[in-house]
Amino acid sequence: MPTRRTRFERVYSLLILAKGVDGLLELVGGLVLLVAPRITGALLESVAAELAEGTSPLRDAAARSIASAGGGAVTGAVPLAAFLLVHAVVKLVTVGALLRRAVRWYPWAIAALTVLLGAQVVDLVAAPRIGGAVLGILDVVVILVVGWEYRRLRAETSADGTPGARRPTGRAGARMLDLQGAEQR
Repeated sequence: MPTRRTRFERVYSLLILAKGVDGLLELVGGLVLLVAPRITGALLESVAAELAEGTSPLRDAAARSIASAGGGAVTGAVPLAAFLLVHAVVKLVTVGALLRRAVRWYPWAIAALTVLLGAQVVDLVAAPRIGGAVLGILDVVVILVVGWEYRRLRAETSADGTPGARRPTGRAGARMLDLQGAEQR
């Protein structure tokens, strides 16, 4: 009989999936930047030119920001691509472990997300941006939710009722639970 997921579990899954999409976008961006930095720069500059045609101060600010990124994409392509690729791989591995509810990986996931947040904060201090601040706040929320989920999973009881014990997972775990149940009968 399928169990109904709680609101927390749905929010948790959505946040982790959003992190996964973010990681995939960084992976694609890093690969594109590594393979074709001039095309990436030209594309960003054309988007900036399109935005600059508007009369809104917000569009003008976005255009300047994108044009600046376009120029930086060409000149610092390899280090930026390497940063994006490492960032993406760490995120994707972390997201994979979290979606599988691999409890032993949660401390590592929290540490990795915290290190990535630290890099984002350093970048934000060097070049303050509203978008970076919003993403940083979302990252803090994700870290808190992952920590909460980790504590919740650790507090679950095992089949024999021992608080805080880990439940075996997979086929081997199911077999072990079957054997434990047979011994108790």
